[in-house]
Amino acid sequence: MNKRSAARSQSKAKNSHVVSLLQPKDALKKLMKRFRSLQAPDGYWVFALEADVTIPSEYIMFNRFLGREMDKGLAERLGNYIRAKQMPDGGWPLHDLDGPANISASVKAYMALKMLGDDQNAEHMVRARRIILAKGGAETSNVFTRICLATFGQIPWHCPPAMPVEIVLLPEWFFFHLNKVSYWSRSVIYPLLIIYAKRPVCRLRPEEAVPELFCKPAEEHIHIDKYRDKGWRKNAFILLDRILKRTMHLIPSGINKKAMKFAEKWTREHMSGRGGIGAIYPAMANAVTALHLLGYDESDPDYARGLQAVDDLMIDKFHVPEKSPWEHTVVSAGRDLSAAPELDISPEQGTAGNTRQALCQPCNSPIWDTCLALSAMMEAGEEQKSQSTQQAVDWLWGQQIFFKGDWKSKAPALAGGGWAFQFENTFYPDLDDTAMVLMAFCRAGELERKDRRENFVKGVNWLIGMQSSNGGWAAFDIDNCAEYLNDIPFADHGALLDPPTSDLTARVIELLGVIGYDKSFRPIKEGIEFLKREQEDEGCWFGRWGVNYIYGTWSVLCGLRQAGEDMNSSYVCKAVEWLEKHQNKDGGWGESCLSYNDRNYAGLGESTASQTSWALLGLMAAGRVHSVAVSRGIRYLLDTQKEDGSWDEKYFTGTGFPRVFYLRYHGYSQYFPMWALGVYQRFSAEEDTRQIMMRRKKPLDLGRKW
Repeated sequence: MNKRSAARSQSKAKNSHVVSLLQPKDALKKLMKRFRSLQAPDGYWVFALEADVTIPSEYIMFNRFLGREMDKGLAERLGNYIRAKQMPDGGWPLHDLDGPANISASVKAYMALKMLGDDQNAEHMVRARRIILAKGGAETSNVFTRICLATFGQIPWHCPPAMPVEIVLLPEWFFFHLNKVSYWSRSVIYPLLIIYAKRPVCRLRPEEAVPELFCKPAEEHIHIDKYRDKGWRKNAFILLDRILKRTMHLIPSGINKKAMKFAEKWTREHMSGRGGIGAIYPAMANAVTALHLLGYDESDPDYARGLQAVDDLMIDKFHVPEKSPWEHTVVSAGRDLSAAPELDISPEQGTAGNTRQALCQPCNSPIWDTCLALSAMMEAGEEQKSQSTQQAVDWLWGQQIFFKGDWKSKAPALAGGGWAFQFENTFYPDLDDTAMVLMAFCRAGELERKDRRENFVKGVNWLIGMQSSNGGWAAFDIDNCAEYLNDIPFADHGALLDPPTSDLTARVIELLGVIGYDKSFRPIKEGIEFLKREQEDEGCWFGRWGVNYIYGTWSVLCGLRQAGEDMNSSYVCKAVEWLEKHQNKDGGWGESCLSYNDRNYAGLGESTASQTSWALLGLMAAGRVHSVAVSRGIRYLLDTQKEDGSWDEKYFTGTGFPRVFYLRYHGYSQYFPMWALGVYQRFSAEEDTRQIMMRRKKPLDLGRKW
């Protein structure tokens, strides 16, 4: 190669990240066309929401317990899905297909497959059994798995922690009360207390039982929790657990009956909507199981509605109705759920290959998907008055919740006005959805409509009123911070609570900035002080609801920008430097769920479309639009976009509960890249983003002082 050719090659390599303004524009055209085709006639978007194999495994066991015979085809496809998720070492992970294997997920998957008829001597079952035993056997699994094992007679009922139903009668001043735990814990525990009181045993056939998963015979187990190496508080709670197990039979029957009636009443009240109790699995299944044990069946309206809500979580992508308006359609039990892209399971993964599969979701996400897709569409250039925009906006307005749910226990005088995550979850609107919906409305010009103003203000006031005393915001509750409760034996997952987090706090701050408030506004001022305290030494922020430090840092930078913070201040620059430092060689960003277990993984992982988009949005919010890092990130998105406008993303980038439960939002790799490309296109053309264009110059009148 001569010197001139070498110089040209070096120059080309050096400038390979340079992006023409036409390139994002072309990519956005594909995306917007695709998203219009994916929108439901009612106006919403909803994509598949995938968790680990415990959810489809529990669905199989749930039906087995109720004595419901599943459709053979559906059972086969669920089995195929579980087998496809098995790793080469034989175990099943909590996230991704490269592990590590999780003992509890592996035990449930193995049990479910045996219930479907898999031979324990089959090669994949032998591999599974080998790793389960190598990890200490089924006796080392978590509390929920032990309850499952007890329900099917595989261990005695005294092995799970004591859960006396009488705790529902405890006064709120007591150290333990169910109002002191998070919404998801409350929704799971109330019906579970009924199950525990009944201590059912569903007898399995010999070929279904799993004694081979225990390192020592199950009947020899008395207590599974150990005293040593737990810390004084955990040991104290374990001692209390032992005492309860020995004395629960002494509780007067009158108190027990009163507690059972109270638990049933609470459960029925909270499963009165079509979304089921809490609109999450396993709470929904627990509620139906509890009513079943109380003697009810499908002739009971609450039972029947709850059972349908569970079935509606099923996605069977191979049941495509004729004349479907969507590019990719999935069908749950009797209801078309949406626009979910296919499950992207390739032939080389697992043991089932590219066979037909079905998925049971932990919940559905239409409000979350719709507000994010709408914001992305608006930044990408969709018109405010377009049919697509108006349909989405009208549908979202119809989902606003004014009912006072469980959150009223901490704010009895506060009026409602929030949005939930699912199709229906009346008792539990959440702050993240509410803030994102209101910001999507701002982009769509809804704040300029006087007929919408009153309900918009109600949403904002509800958000502000949910601020915790430390200045931060949580997802569902106020001051849900009784950390000592995570030491009780039942809470071995460490996710019993809903404390304020950086990502949620930043989201509310961002909204308040968009509607005209700045750092002098008390809620914003206290929120920023919370964020400064929460910043990690490296400069990033923890991501509670998305993986992980990339998600948290993006959220905070966007919030600070809208609140009028100096984006050249030292703590902001430190965050920017952290993002730039963790950019991958291919120009993208990625982070493994392992970062929740080990901080050494923070910001590290294979590049993904969603995490790259978060990093880009964070950097652009910090004013680094023309940086090399942003150009390289945009180039990564353009180079990895598929012909139909979509992106592939196999990794889990959503978080249910850190360290124990992760989510793969199939929409994240679709609307977040559109959002990032749209913002980049606007800034590069020296235009304001739609959010900046719609930012109010004068603060919105909230009708009250905060």
